[in-house]
Amino acid sequence: LARRTKEEALETYTQLLDAAEHLFSQNGVTHTSLHEVAEAAGVTRGAIYHHFKNKLDLIDALMKRVLLPIDEMGTCQAEIAPGDPLAQIRLRAIHVLRRAVSDPHTRAIYTILFHKCEYVDEVLPIKQRHLAGRNECATKIMGVFRTAIEMGQLPSDTDPKNATMGLFGFIDGLVYNWLLDPSYFALENNAEYFIDIYILGLQRAHSAKHSSLDSSLLSKILL
Repeated sequence: LARRTKEEALETYTQLLDAAEHLFSQNGVTHTSLHEVAEAAGVTRGAIYHHFKNKLDLIDALMKRVLLPIDEMGTCQAEIAPGDPLAQIRLRAIHVLRRAVSDPHTRAIYTILFHKCEYVDEVLPIKQRHLAGRNECATKIMGVFRTAIEMGQLPSDTDPKNATMGLFGFIDGLVYNWLLDPSYFALENNAEYFIDIYILGLQRAHSAKHSSLDSSLLSKILL
C-alpha cells in the first residue's frame, strides 16, 4: 500500500510538471496561476501545494528536470574527446543545439525562459538561478578553452572569457531564433555547421585587436 501511495504521488508530481510546462510555454509564467496548473493536471488545489510551496518552487522543479544549455556546456568531460579540449567543447555545443530540437521538455523550458518569462519581482529568482548557473559553467568552459590555447589549438592571443561568452551568446541566439519559427531553418541538421563556423572563426583570428576580416578569409570561413 505504501509503495502504491508513493507511486501515485510521483504520478501526480509528474502530471503537475507536465501541466505547468504546457501552460507556462503557452501563456507565460506570470499569467499562469497554480490553480490553473492544478486544474490542467486534473488534481485538487491542495494536491499542488502538497508538492510545491509556490510558483517559484514549481518552476525550479521544471528547470531541474532538464539541463539548460549552460548546464550542459558545463558537463564537458575529458572522456568526451580524450586529450582534445576543443573537440570536447565542439561536441558538447552540438549536443546542446540538437537537444533543443529533439527533447520536448528541454524545448519547452527554452521557450519559457527565452519567450515566456518576464523577469519581474515575482520570478526574479529564476533569473538569479540562471545567472548563477551561467557563471559557474563559464568558469569551467574558460578552463577548457585555456587548455586548448595552451595546446596550440587556438591562437595564443585568444581570450578564454571572450571565447566562452561568445559561444554562449551564439548558442542562445540560435535556439532563441529557432524557437521563433522552427520551420525557418533546420537547427538540428545544421548544428555541426553552426558550431564549426564559430570555432573556425576563433582559429582564424589573428589578434584580439584585429578590427575586420579580409573578404577572402571570410569567404573561406563561410564555405
